[in-house]
Amino acid sequence: MARFLSLIRIAAPVFVLSAALAGCAQQPTRDSYVVFFDRESVTLSPVAQAVVTKAAAAARAEHATVVRVSGSAGVNGDAAVLKELATSRAQVVATQLSNDGINGAKIEMAPYTPSQLEDSHVALRRVSITIVPGL
Repeated sequence: MARFLSLIRIAAPVFVLSAALAGCAQQPTRDSYVVFFDRESVTLSPVAQAVVTKAAAAARAEHATVVRVSGSAGVNGDAAVLKELATSRAQVVATQLSNDGINGAKIEMAPYTPSQLEDSHVALRRVSITIVPGL
């Protein structure tokens, strides 16, 4: 019996890891993605580009009727500059979505207004992608 328990103790992590990986592989597509930008930047990092590409693949798979892109730059500073930065970030994401096969007519730019609860500087340097799936 002790030998059996020892074998289970050794094999258990393998079974748990296998189950976890199988769960990851079977995850359904999401309808919301977030792309983060570096401070004062409108350039997609390799990680951000991968997120946009994944969102585009999900939008194609779901036959999206609309892909909403909403940029954010923050709440502190010159409002006109922040609005331009947020718009530029959203445009960069929209362009990448188009390059990844999303029809430009389905991409909708939407303004983003941060709430008072959002005080993280990172959270304010983002573009949200929301997929409206087709029927």
